[in-house]
Amino acid sequence: MSENGPDKHFAGYIGRLSGKDGSLDGDLLGGMLLDSWECKTQTWTPGLENVFQGRNGYALLKYLPAVFGYVVTDHETSKRFLRDWRSTIGDLFANKFYGRMAEHAKRNGLSIQYETAAGDIFPADIMEYYKHADVPMCEFWQPMTDDFVGSLNYKPIKPTASAARMYGKPRVSAEAFTSFSLTWDEHWEMLKNTFNVNAVEGVTHCIFHTYTHNPRTDFLPPGTAFGSGIGTPFLRSQTWWNQMPELTDYLARCCFLLERGKPVSDILWYLGDEIDHKPVQEFALDGYKYDYCNPDGLLNRLTVRDGKWTTPEGIQYNVLWVPTNKRMLPETLEKLLESVRSGATIVGNPPNGLATLVGGDASQKRFDSAVNELWGDIPQAGRRNVGKGKVIFDTNICDVLKQLDIAPDILFKAEGEQPLWVHRRADGADWYFLCAPKNAGFQGSVYFRSHAKTAERWDPVSGKIETISLADDSIPRLDLELPKAGSCFIVFRQGNESAQKNAEKFAPLNEDNLDHPWTLTFPEGWGTPKSLEINRLRPWKTLDLSAEGKAFSGTVTYATTIDLKKIDKDCRYRLDLGKVEFIAEIAINDRKVGTLWATPYEIDVTGHLKEGANTLTVAVTSTWFNRLVYDAGQPIPERKTWTIADPPKESPLRESGLLGPVRLLTDRKEID
Repeated sequence: MSENGPDKHFAGYIGRLSGKDGSLDGDLLGGMLLDSWECKTQTWTPGLENVFQGRNGYALLKYLPAVFGYVVTDHETSKRFLRDWRSTIGDLFANKFYGRMAEHAKRNGLSIQYETAAGDIFPADIMEYYKHADVPMCEFWQPMTDDFVGSLNYKPIKPTASAARMYGKPRVSAEAFTSFSLTWDEHWEMLKNTFNVNAVEGVTHCIFHTYTHNPRTDFLPPGTAFGSGIGTPFLRSQTWWNQMPELTDYLARCCFLLERGKPVSDILWYLGDEIDHKPVQEFALDGYKYDYCNPDGLLNRLTVRDGKWTTPEGIQYNVLWVPTNKRMLPETLEKLLESVRSGATIVGNPPNGLATLVGGDASQKRFDSAVNELWGDIPQAGRRNVGKGKVIFDTNICDVLKQLDIAPDILFKAEGEQPLWVHRRADGADWYFLCAPKNAGFQGSVYFRSHAKTAERWDPVSGKIETISLADDSIPRLDLELPKAGSCFIVFRQGNESAQKNAEKFAPLNEDNLDHPWTLTFPEGWGTPKSLEINRLRPWKTLDLSAEGKAFSGTVTYATTIDLKKIDKDCRYRLDLGKVEFIAEIAINDRKVGTLWATPYEIDVTGHLKEGANTLTVAVTSTWFNRLVYDAGQPIPERKTWTIADPPKESPLRESGLLGPVRLLTDRKEID
């Protein structure tokens, strides 16, 4: 809360590395990242009494017992003082610490980003301090849970994304895939599901927790993960490291599109003047999106353009929603009045009282005047016209939007949980990122607020783009099926023009089960034979192998033959692998077809098959889990793996391998 702190900190550390005299001058040091705020709540700094009085116009010490839970004068006075106290602490924190660190960064040619702190760890404005960041940053955890770590409410992701939008920051970074559940059995489908949920909340850039620097190559694999039992081990000695581009390509495609254009949200949710704790982030508004707004953003960043609340960067909102406003500041009310007169719409009840002790009777008069002009005598309909705008006395926000003829941006019709979604827009295009609900799939209809008859479906796993036709309803309808952790972008171009050909339509024709023998090839040195013949697919732990072989972890190549009497040019051929644990690289006739790592394990093999005998190989990669369990029960000198935190030796082995059933599916092209 004093500039002396960041001055000394920067000079003694980053300042010695950066700048013209630093040891990492030039391009070697591009920026600095301030990680998690883990120093609890700061409440004092030398000279705070003078700072408080200069900022608020009254002495601090008389009211200080209220900080410790005592009532000073009366409850209302104590409440107002505590708002002034928290506002002062938050202002110093945001500007004297983060603002000062940002000044040092800019003078030394560095970018700056930092994680969540205010409004999360201690009471202060949850958004304002991000105005000093080049990249606001949050964090998300795996596996997803309903409480504590892994839940959306554990860390403020949506407030961070809202701050980025309010202060004109296009990127929202996240410490990604942090975990207290290090298992060495993390599957990418689970990581994909976790990313999807948090990308919908606003994350556009992942910083992995954790890639550990393991420089030596003479250690046993997989090596050490950060902090022993924390994080997801993104390590070059992972079983799946060679396939890692498949996962990072998916993340990159999603993040690229989620940083382009501008977000489309109808509602700006004002968090109020009383500096409450972080808002509940799982508040559902069917068909509509919202962002949060803080007092600084309202007062200093928002204007009214064409009746909409507008940021300097052009992000627009139809209404400002004030669901909790028991006490408000006079300057807030005056900004609301000015905005409504200019054509804006606010939704919310009038406040009950003043939020501050600052200004005394003069503030109370300003408060009373603004409240009367905004709400006055609300008519029966609960709506009041003020200047060019409206004040609506109703906190049922979805009903209000419908009354204002603002149709839902998206609607779903299906049983079970609805997909998660986010909408962005740039000149000439709108795109929706849709993903399956947490830990579930989706099958149903999707209705969009659009006039288009066609759209494009972009698959961020494969990069494939195809044109799709929308049902001819009053509003565009798409019949959509998403597997567990499934996702796609639905893209509408201005004028309904598409750069892609219309997707061909096919109908199922035939299904062949590939239940013939397979030859398995193992790498040497892990207690397995070089090759093994099997008549049916089953987990490695159930094969006719030694105890060490049953615990194999790594990559096993499966080979078999597909005999085709004829290739029909009007048919499409798909290979369905059934169940896979967990990565499969497919090749036909020694030509790579593709890699599958999440449901559905299905791939188009048209063009790779020939008439007669075809050699099919599937290289299946597991996690390290089974081998680490086996080695945990062996004498240390006999172990072939090493890490700080092994799974317990009593753990049952996981199912690994190609489990099937494997099928070749034939579809015939439908002729219009």
